[in-house]
Amino acid sequence: MTGQFRTQGRQALAGLKVWVDGVNQAGGLAADGLIYRVELVHYDDASLAERAAAATRKLIREDRVDLLFGPYSSGLTRVAAEVAEQEGQLLWNQGGASEAIYQPGRRVVGILSGAREYLSALPQLLKQADSTAVTFAIARCSAGAFPKQVSEGFETAALGLGFTRVAHLEFPPEQSRFTDLAQQLAEAHPDLLLLVGRIRHDIALARALISSWAGGGRPKVAAVVAAPIDRFREELGPDAEGFLGPSQWEAPALESTFHALADYFGPSPAQALSSLTGAGIDAGLPVDYPMAQAYAAGLVAQRCVEEAGSLEPVALRETAARLDFHTFFGRFKIDPDTGRQVGRSVFLVQWQQGSKVVIWPPELAQGKLLSL
Repeated sequence: MTGQFRTQGRQALAGLKVWVDGVNQAGGLAADGLIYRVELVHYDDASLAERAAAATRKLIREDRVDLLFGPYSSGLTRVAAEVAEQEGQLLWNQGGASEAIYQPGRRVVGILSGAREYLSALPQLLKQADSTAVTFAIARCSAGAFPKQVSEGFETAALGLGFTRVAHLEFPPEQSRFTDLAQQLAEAHPDLLLLVGRIRHDIALARALISSWAGGGRPKVAAVVAAPIDRFREELGPDAEGFLGPSQWEAPALESTFHALADYFGPSPAQALSSLTGAGIDAGLPVDYPMAQAYAAGLVAQRCVEEAGSLEPVALRETAARLDFHTFFGRFKIDPDTGRQVGRSVFLVQWQQGSKVVIWPPELAQGKLLSL
């Protein structure tokens, strides 16, 4: 609720509240032959690992929660997962994409797609649109598993398609000025550029790049992991045009497909968006992916409780491992050994004429990839 992840943490809390309110309005949660009213207990980890560990331990030992939802960010979620494992509790991971969270046999259920998948489709998409694209560059934060895994997934895909890397630059998490780094990237003149750090890094680096491109070196495509969130568009204004990035959820694109699904659980994408929009207005927050994936985590946990007929962690983990169904967030299916989400794909979206446009996957695309 405070610290560097405060916006995303508040969004996640709002999403969980939407789920809790929906369950209680429908009469409660059925388990063990009883109907339970759901109460949401939460603490502020201040975006700090030690606070996340302490909050997780308190929720398990003192509050004795039946369902434990993790925090936002891969680093904090990894710490929470370790504590949950020590305490014999199951963690519903709504906010961490790093593969380090998932270990064989660990009691974790993943909701969102993994970090390596975030931009792995982009080199193929560019190659299909422009066969002359042959080079790429990466600029990423040197700290944390998430930036490393996003860039590794992207680079593996690019090299596999015959791209050549012309620059790989790293910056420390405390860096706030990117003029020199942006100039280095412009001078490398890649066809395809990836930027991945924390949200503040992504915005500051994108802004520095726009200035550096005045002297040349503009790539054909620039991907910024934070590009799909409202804050990116608000801070860059018209300069956001053409930037693209990965998105865990895009309601309009999913709305056209859910009617044909026989294994669907919960509200439609449009209904979910309406509920989340109302919650966002009440909390003074934009509806970005952290809100949606937290709501989806509640629905997944609810389905598992109903199927298992129990709140016992082992029974819920076993049930989650065998289920394969859809919610407004997309397909839910985990690797039964690690708990990592394997059923859903990440969207690629691009700012075009002031709006976000889905350009991947092909079956849900609302438009084509445009060059900068």
